[in-house]
Amino acid sequence: MLHRALLRFQGLARSVEVRRFEHTATTYALVAIVTLKDASILYIRDYLFADGSHKYAYHWQRQTGERIGRWDNEAHWPSIRTFPHHFHGATCEVEASTVRCIDDVIGIIASALE
Repeated sequence: MLHRALLRFQGLARSVEVRRFEHTATTYALVAIVTLKDASILYIRDYLFADGSHKYAYHWQRQTGERIGRWDNEAHWPSIRTFPHHFHGATCEVEASTVRCIDDVIGIIASALE
């Protein structure tokens, strides 16, 4: 999951701190902080539950704390076309999002930092 995504983009991460990782054959829970090559930070909360549901929040911010973007699937924006999946931009706007997993986010970040 996270390891596989970071392997695709060698040099993207300066460090990875896994605060929680638990898994079974059908579930997982991942909480991690990734410091990226430009010193920005990606906070990850990613959960797969036994019923197959998936909850995630990927929060990317500058070292100063300024948000760059946040992708999540909390069901609080029903008017968004991709509900419940959405993106919060740097100025708090909420947009539709095609992101569904950490691989998607790592790809977006890698492209932005090229």
